[in-house]
Amino acid sequence: MRLRFVFLLALCLSLLTGVAQAQDYAKPSWPDLLRTMVRFRALDLSDTPLLDEYAVVTECDLYKAFYANDFKWNQVRKAVMESVKMNVATFPMNYHYDLKMQLDRYDFAARLFRFTNRSTLRGINTFMLYSVRGTGCGNANVVYLPRTFRAVLETPVSMDGLPLAAKDAQALLDQMDRDKDSDRIIYARFNLRVVFIDAWRKIVNKEGGTEAIPRYEQTKAPMPDTVRFDVNLDSISFYEDPEMTRLIYQN
Repeated sequence: MRLRFVFLLALCLSLLTGVAQAQDYAKPSWPDLLRTMVRFRALDLSDTPLLDEYAVVTECDLYKAFYANDFKWNQVRKAVMESVKMNVATFPMNYHYDLKMQLDRYDFAARLFRFTNRSTLRGINTFMLYSVRGTGCGNANVVYLPRTFRAVLETPVSMDGLPLAAKDAQALLDQMDRDKDSDRIIYARFNLRVVFIDAWRKIVNKEGGTEAIPRYEQTKAPMPDTVRFDVNLDSISFYEDPEMTRLIYQN
């Protein structure tokens, strides 16, 4: 019976929602961002409270099915740890951040569309990747894991506008007219590659012992439930449409 249960666990783990592949620029999600922390050894799953909450976030179906049974849940813990060991090299390292922007008038001397004041890209070095409240997993409670994720560039990015030759600028305006886009809205995608994550640490009191209720934080983070990812900017792409299928320009 025990072997059958372990087999079913392994099968469940293999059939659950796929992880974004490491080479892709993934849409940020709570499970994937936690997996990234594990890959960078910033989240220590040998710490049981963290492991339990990691399982809640990444394997909610298993939590709902087995958490009430102490012994089966302990087997889930082992299965999750084994799954992490097998798949950690595939956990995502790259994410995209999407931004809606607005073009101003075309600058013929500079050969670019200026961005409006509401859409300036000047000295940008921080992106709010993801923030979550609740758990989305029944009555589960998550109190130890980070809930807000910031990506920080070492070198800020600045752009005066969208570089386009005059004929391409005219073609873009013609397409916006056909799309009835009188506000000149475009869509930017920032492709970010994680290079470092400081550890999510258990807070220890001055006497050297752990507090009665464990608390975790990252030393570089400004808020207790926030974690910082140090990233490089691989590219910025600008699109005509919100589905990001019609590329205008890539930097």
